[in-house]
Amino acid sequence: MADPDYDEFGNYIGAVLPEEREAGPGAMDEDDEEEDEVVDDEEEDTTAAGGRPGEPEMALVPADGARGGEQLNQIVLHEDKKFYPDAEELYGDAEVRVEEEDTQPLDKPVIAPVKIKQFNMPVKPPKGEQSQAHSFMIGLTENPQFVRNVALIGHLHHGKTTFMDYLLHTEGRHTDVRIDEQQRGVSIKCTPCSIVLQNTKGKSFLINVVDTPGHVNFVDEVSAAVRLCDGVCIVVDAIEGVMVNTEKLIKHAIAEQLPLCLVVNKVDRLILELKLPPDDAYIKLRHTIEEVNNVIAECPHLKGVPQKLSPELGNVAFASSRHGWSFTVQSFAKLYAGYFPGLDHSAFARRLWGDIYYNEEARTFSKKRGKSGDKEDSRSFVHFVLSPLYKLYSQVVGTEPEKLDPVLFELGLRLSREQRR
Repeated sequence: MADPDYDEFGNYIGAVLPEEREAGPGAMDEDDEEEDEVVDDEEEDTTAAGGRPGEPEMALVPADGARGGEQLNQIVLHEDKKFYPDAEELYGDAEVRVEEEDTQPLDKPVIAPVKIKQFNMPVKPPKGEQSQAHSFMIGLTENPQFVRNVALIGHLHHGKTTFMDYLLHTEGRHTDVRIDEQQRGVSIKCTPCSIVLQNTKGKSFLINVVDTPGHVNFVDEVSAAVRLCDGVCIVVDAIEGVMVNTEKLIKHAIAEQLPLCLVVNKVDRLILELKLPPDDAYIKLRHTIEEVNNVIAECPHLKGVPQKLSPELGNVAFASSRHGWSFTVQSFAKLYAGYFPGLDHSAFARRLWGDIYYNEEARTFSKKRGKSGDKEDSRSFVHFVLSPLYKLYSQVVGTEPEKLDPVLFELGLRLSREQRR
């Protein structure tokens, strides 16, 4: 039921409330008089500021839009806006130069790069360099028939650079002398070096050895070096064997119709790291040589009969460039010929590789494995080459340096202070 005191819109239409009775009709008049006084005061302030009554104030406004410490919402043109301070405000003491466009030549960069004028590390000349050896080398250069150019090629970190330093027989490092090469630990540019070496007959030749990079990104350096050389020397790690880059470089050398020779490097890793027995080490070395021969036989650029690499033919050498030794079966046979006069080293070298067994009791060689008492005959390469190496390494590793000096003196070896550590 609807309330009679309120109409249909919710307005009160009932009797007069007690509050309105107390206020009376004069209360509303007083409020209207106060509002009129406020309006009169505002009109007086506007007239004093130079405006007209009823119009907004027209006072001067600073450029930053502030008046009396207050920010005003005013319209500022785009060319008058200031987003960043000027250079004079930031750098009051600095000299500010404003130049026209294209005053600096195009060949001069705005920010000049840092130039490093010296790329190579300073290399000290080797001590004890003899003038006679230098003059002998100059004499060999005048005879082209005694000059050979050889390139060392192989996969990355297979020991080409260390092998070249070993061939120089001097202290210090003569390859990878660039600063970036020493920082990265890889060869980037080819490094040539002239060395006087002798063949198995004692004839001296001037060998210009070119150390090439092993990384696949620098194969252009290898290609340029191979074009200049008379032959290539393939360096292969005894443990890793033939890698992808090794296979590519062998095919490239065959395409250039260059003679090949093989250096099975890092043989010491078979002894010290893998700790293989001598018989297993021989099988590993033979497998590495067979891998290289298979790559040569399957090369598509091959013309004629493929070249065979074998220690019996004298084109395979075994080395440990880190420890400073290398040999072929012919050179190892000559070592035995020096201790046993009358020994035919050439005939002995032909029996130092392959499935040829040595009988210790009868002191004979045979192609079939027999027995020396209760012990089976071992291969001649294992008995005469690998076993002495294993004994030498075991004695060097397990013996104190003071007790090792007499043994090294008998062998004609001399260790530096760094090698003793």
